[in-house]
Amino acid sequence: MALADIQTCFSGNPLDRADQMRTDPEIFGDIMHREDARVMLLAGESREDDGQMRISLSSEARILTDAGGTIAWQSPSKCRFLPVGTTIFLGLDGDAPRYAVMLDGSADEFGAMFEAEGAKFRDGRGIAYKLEGAHPSLGIIAQAKSMLLWHESHRYCAKCGAESMLAKAGYERTCPDCNAAHFPRTDPVVIMLVRRGNEALVGRGHGWPEGHYSALAGFMEPGESMEEAAAREIFEEVGLRATKVIYKASQPWPWPSTLMIGVEAWVDEGELTIDESEIEDAIWITKDDVKSSARGEHKYRLTPPPFAIASDLIKAWLAE
Repeated sequence: MALADIQTCFSGNPLDRADQMRTDPEIFGDIMHREDARVMLLAGESREDDGQMRISLSSEARILTDAGGTIAWQSPSKCRFLPVGTTIFLGLDGDAPRYAVMLDGSADEFGAMFEAEGAKFRDGRGIAYKLEGAHPSLGIIAQAKSMLLWHESHRYCAKCGAESMLAKAGYERTCPDCNAAHFPRTDPVVIMLVRRGNEALVGRGHGWPEGHYSALAGFMEPGESMEEAAAREIFEEVGLRATKVIYKASQPWPWPSTLMIGVEAWVDEGELTIDESEIEDAIWITKDDVKSSARGEHKYRLTPPPFAIASDLIKAWLAE
């Protein structure tokens, strides 16, 4: 069931997260070894660093998918000889339990094991491209990837520094020394299609591919509302004052774990004053500019990747 007019990629998770099961002592025991239980596998990416190959988990963990790009669910028995780093409970698919496992190693090491069945490890953006839009697998991937990477980067207690322990089936870490509890976090980001009359404003960040533009965006700060954060970011980046901010849609974004809050923001007349420490450039565009860009006839790329919420914001504007 769609809960919003805009269905963004990496939302629409179909699983029942089953909070009531997370404290069951058999969640990683008998429940996980039921015949209907399934596991999704993630692994790090091999990277060369100073002449040596190292495994990077950062935000580039890869997910085992089938030939069509959907999650290649595995039975727990098939995974029993694999080196498991962290396991979390995702929830229920109907009555069937679903889990995610971060393997202790790189995707390159394990890929050959699954080639015969047509499965391979892919990065999240590649999966989104292959599935060509919103898909139930992407919502599950956002949940699993964000949580597993949080565990990898929050192994130690922020209060006393001791190594913490996974608890509540992966939805908490507890410190055995000071009893502090830590919970997975999501960082909110506002992303704004700035509007004035019949035009919209798009910008480009430093290091982006040549000619590519997208909606302005920035992290929310403590003590800010969504609307205040959008107005502040617009003023900081291009020197314009927002007069109205309207929420449109949100998108989980597992790089590593943010929530993109998509809005439209109207601004007063005024000259652009670009803060080059924030963005490289910003330009006003029309709907005809976007259509021309989509046909490859514009000098700039004004259509963000289809799995990005910026694309959804621009499509909604075009459809008005």
